[in-house]
Amino acid sequence: MTPVGDRNADEIEHGITAFARGPTDGLITTSQGQTQAHRDLIIALAARHQLPAVYPFSRFVTEGGLMSFGTDQAESYRLAAG
Repeated sequence: MTPVGDRNADEIEHGITAFARGPTDGLITTSQGQTQAHRDLIIALAARHQLPAVYPFSRFVTEGGLMSFGTDQAESYRLAAG
């Protein structure tokens, strides 16, 4: 596992570009705030570098990401309301 910094867009771009140059099997993102704030950039970089990527929420997929693995937030809210 190789962590990539996510303090700002430049750090994300540099980190993913460097990550893609090495031997990789794919990219797994977390649900941290910066990841969500820069999701368009992360999705675009994964596509540009042809990195298979797994995202924490389905909205990443609807915005162009490969796949997500996480809870269905809308369903969680429906269940909590019940």
